[in-house]
Amino acid sequence: MSFARLLPLLLLVPALSFADADKNFKVAPNQFSTGSVVEPVANMAVEAKGAAMVSQKPVFPLKSNNLYWRHKKGPKEYQWVQGQVNFTNFKKLHAFSLGQAHLNSFEVAQMRFYASQNKKAFQDEDDLYFDKYFIYSPRVPKLFFIKNGKWQILNETDLPGVAVIKSDRKDVYAAFEDAPTKKLPKAVYPLQPDTYVFMFSAPGTLPVADIGVVKSGEVLVMKPQLVAIDADASKAPDLSVGISDVKKTKNLEETEILFDQFIAELQKVVDLVDTNEFVKLYPKMKSAESVGLYSGEPNYETYRSAYEGTRMKAKSDWLNSNMKGVPELNTAFKKKLDSLQALPLRGSMAPTSFEPVTDKVVEGEDSTAAKMKAVRFKFGKDKERFDFAWEGTAKGLTAEELYKLFTEHASEVTVYITIKQNKPVWIRKDGVITGRHHYRYTRIEFEYQGNNMVGLGDFSLPGYIVDEPEVQEWLNHYDAEDIALQQGAAAEAKAKAAAAKESAKNDTVYAKDAYMPEFTKMSIPRIIRDNTFGAVALIDSGMFRYRGSVVRLSPFAIMTTEMTQKLFDQTMLRQQDSTKRIKDRSSFKNPSKPVHNITWDDARAACKLLGGDLPTEAQWEFAGRADNNEGALWTIDETADVGDYAIYRENSYKMGKKSQAYGPQMVASKKPNAWGIYDMSGNVAEWTRDKYFMFSFWVESSNPTGAMMGFSKVYKGGSWKDGESALNLTKSDDEDPRYWSDAIGFRCVFPRKLFEGR
Repeated sequence: MSFARLLPLLLLVPALSFADADKNFKVAPNQFSTGSVVEPVANMAVEAKGAAMVSQKPVFPLKSNNLYWRHKKGPKEYQWVQGQVNFTNFKKLHAFSLGQAHLNSFEVAQMRFYASQNKKAFQDEDDLYFDKYFIYSPRVPKLFFIKNGKWQILNETDLPGVAVIKSDRKDVYAAFEDAPTKKLPKAVYPLQPDTYVFMFSAPGTLPVADIGVVKSGEVLVMKPQLVAIDADASKAPDLSVGISDVKKTKNLEETEILFDQFIAELQKVVDLVDTNEFVKLYPKMKSAESVGLYSGEPNYETYRSAYEGTRMKAKSDWLNSNMKGVPELNTAFKKKLDSLQALPLRGSMAPTSFEPVTDKVVEGEDSTAAKMKAVRFKFGKDKERFDFAWEGTAKGLTAEELYKLFTEHASEVTVYITIKQNKPVWIRKDGVITGRHHYRYTRIEFEYQGNNMVGLGDFSLPGYIVDEPEVQEWLNHYDAEDIALQQGAAAEAKAKAAAAKESAKNDTVYAKDAYMPEFTKMSIPRIIRDNTFGAVALIDSGMFRYRGSVVRLSPFAIMTTEMTQKLFDQTMLRQQDSTKRIKDRSSFKNPSKPVHNITWDDARAACKLLGGDLPTEAQWEFAGRADNNEGALWTIDETADVGDYAIYRENSYKMGKKSQAYGPQMVASKKPNAWGIYDMSGNVAEWTRDKYFMFSFWVESSNPTGAMMGFSKVYKGGSWKDGESALNLTKSDDEDPRYWSDAIGFRCVFPRKLFEGR
């Protein structure tokens, strides 16, 4: 960057002098005192447990239904108190949603907040309150903080409310309609101002759905009306199926047939029961007007649907209470079905058909040149128990060889199918089971002349099976596991999942994300590998903090490594006009090392040749930070070591020219980020699509594209020549687009539509 361009920026330094290092604007862990007595303050919003309040170290994740008070006792001493909410004083607080600001409670609890940008680092607010979803100030409607060297702002949002459940019974089970397995405590906090549908039940009573409106800073009191079941009036119905019959069934299919017989007989008995008594005793549905709503509003319709569904369940319970022995018989069926469905299933199955799958023919090419890439097998019959397909190759065989094997020796090949659990989906229509279909396929093997070859490909299901919610839930869960394994991060992913599961035992979430817009992590992108594009991460749309604002990005795909010299040479061969091919001027030669010594124009031309482009700065940073607010990924690790993630000055440039470590190294030789993307920090810095302009302060809220004015281009990530500070993913530099250096390379982004169906 020339001095003439740098001079105006130097003149701005006095005005920007407040931007100290982030560490001065954070609360260090050793600044939280332990065991000291906390003196009460006026209008305190926390009611501590016990006679005295004692400061403790913050423990994460924060627990739901608790409020945490951070009190500044001295310049470098903070006290941390956990307790229940004092709702009288809580109403006086200013609330700031963490979800809307794309922050999480772990971050903000260790950040300092200020009433204005004119404050010095030590002039942060004395008293702040925290929970999993909000930060609260007793003083100001705006809070300022420093993140990645920039002043940023939190604007006030609606103060959440609380729901209190009052009942004479101690064994009442309460839950939200859309989270029926998560038991609510007697006071549910915090809740976004909104309409809520509750489900109530207790042993020996009929379940009921109710509706209530939570207002900002107010307490909603719910008093469930639970009707007791008269077990003494029960009579045994005349059924041909008994518990002993259930125990005698030998397999899943036999049990299903017997269950269908039981249901058919039970329905005939039910049709003879007089239900007028149930109608008289069961609570009536509340009108929309009684809760300040209009009939037809989505919130009220949710309640109507929940009420009707719960009433149907209550009616079933009431009918069961009048049918002695039926609940026990139903439990026996459930236990038997659960045990059988938990078992894996492996067996041989002959395909009903098979066909080759070829690459799409490029317009103008000879159609006979299309290369076979896989073989597609169809199994079972339409609407039957087994109805699925598989597409792929076999280990040790090409697609052509696998196809030839079945063409010439199909009768000699045995195909084995493995199902993770022998649990079909039960498809119902108008309450009647119309079919049971397997869907948990996980493995295919081909056995020929004593050789067993594992299939390498994917199973597919017909639409009527895939559309079932049970199937969707399992497929999404299975795909997430599969992606983690493909990325070579299975151990890390399992460790994180175990930790999350363990913390969940002690930290029940009482409200779903739609109620409490917490900063939720995105799913790990799927990574595909392709001879044309290399390895590419398919990134979904999402929101993240960018230059002090929360912005949204549309889906895109990005290379998981920098453009290698090998892939660059292959890309240039796509340019039919040899005179327009760009020469690789990399000075550190190796097919697996990143391309360098390339100008912005040539880098972009290479991406365009592949059907992509250079990433915008926002796309690059979103992919690099992997849904994290930190710009230095190594600081997230328990033991922070920049050398685990980056090739940089300390482990490359300083090694000297005689060392093999000097200069750019082979891509993906360091740890990837959480999304399986490598070398976003270090190795070579990377061109982005954005222009640079010194006085560009506006950031678009959706798909930012950088400055509208300016000539130079932005590059990011730092290189093998740079120190640790330059590797921060939120930082950037700029250069003349004609400039080239052995420290600058690039990677490409692509439209997601290029990878549809893969």
